[in-house]
Amino acid sequence: MRVWIRTPFSTEKNLGKAYNEEMQMIPEGDAACFIDGDLMFLTHDYGNILNDYANLYPNSVLVCRMNRINAKATGQIDQYAPTTSDIADHIKHANSLSSSRAVTRLQMPPVSGALMVVPKSVWNKIKFAEQQPYEDRGPFNLLGVDNDWTNRVRAAGIEILTMEGLYCWHTYRLLTNTNKHLL
Repeated sequence: MRVWIRTPFSTEKNLGKAYNEEMQMIPEGDAACFIDGDLMFLTHDYGNILNDYANLYPNSVLVCRMNRINAKATGQIDQYAPTTSDIADHIKHANSLSSSRAVTRLQMPPVSGALMVVPKSVWNKIKFAEQQPYEDRGPFNLLGVDNDWTNRVRAAGIEILTMEGLYCWHTYRLLTNTNKHLL
């Protein structure tokens, strides 16, 4: 299995549609690693780490540990991560974890979709919603697409696992105290 790293973007603010368009280009038997535009890999071997996990768990959706995410995604918050914004400290932390690739943990809801490894076989069963399932957020699918999709994945009996050996920097709300992730 090969992992194709993608950063979907939609000028229409329809992230579900952008995810689906990217997945259509991924060959059968492979997986996409969707990342937000404000996520950064911190180790030189991040591609090998992603491929190792995807091949160990080819029927699971994978997420990673991060420094800055919504507080509700408690299973992905790395409690041992540096609390400063000094990127060198975060790189050292990421390198210290990268050797533990075989260790995973079942991810409980909710999930931060800042990084999601999605096997094509899972996507073939469960596509991303292209219309916002939450009426109060308007007609487009931008915020909440990750939680809607992962909730449906879980309901279908597919595991969502945290890759304990992959820690990434997420800029999420670094310079502001706003409750809005995307302005």
